[in-house]
Amino acid sequence: MHTPRLLAVWSLLCLLVGGSGVARAASAADQPDWTTVAAELVRRPEFAALPLQIAAGPGRTPAAMQVSAGRCVLRLHTHGNPVATVLQRQAAPEDGQLWMQAILVHEIAHCWRWQGQDAALQQFAALIDTAGRDARRLGEVHQRLRDEETFADVAALAWVAQIAPDRLDAMVGAFQRLRGNATLSAGAHDTRPALDRVQREGFAAGLSPFDTARVLLADTGR
Repeated sequence: MHTPRLLAVWSLLCLLVGGSGVARAASAADQPDWTTVAAELVRRPEFAALPLQIAAGPGRTPAAMQVSAGRCVLRLHTHGNPVATVLQRQAAPEDGQLWMQAILVHEIAHCWRWQGQDAALQQFAALIDTAGRDARRLGEVHQRLRDEETFADVAALAWVAQIAPDRLDAMVGAFQRLRGNATLSAGAHDTRPALDRVQREGFAAGLSPFDTARVLLADTGR
């Protein structure tokens, strides 16, 4: 997720589209492009209430969410981006479309989490600015970033559990590979303790993906 002040320091990486079934591409060549997947995803009923837009993104981050003034812009930079290629390879080819959607739901989770929280977001941006001048605050920043990434990863997996429960283990594995890949995930993005918990315990029924992630963070005291 990015706001203008966070753009240089917060690159978040962060399935199933349409119909009644699960569409899984047989090979990378058969997969739709990211923009098509994103456009279909944001039209799903569970995301319809969110103020989402899609636009081209700067830099090398394949997907990121910019939150500002009550709006959420999903920034995509995937065409010809080698980082996007590495990102896609964290999942098996047959799960390619599902993995793309899980990554995008991760980004949408940032939008949901910060709705109506402009003041808190600006306070966080100020904390990051302070940490740039005072290294003693870096630990706090990293923990806040890790909490944010944990929330988004868990929300994405909870969504997969509802839409394609037979592929949950595969998606947990893909996120574990992503978070263990130093090229794609820095230390503050290491959510593997939460991923391990999801792998052990799964998800309780009855909650939305976002509420599921919120409860998990609350259980860990975050």
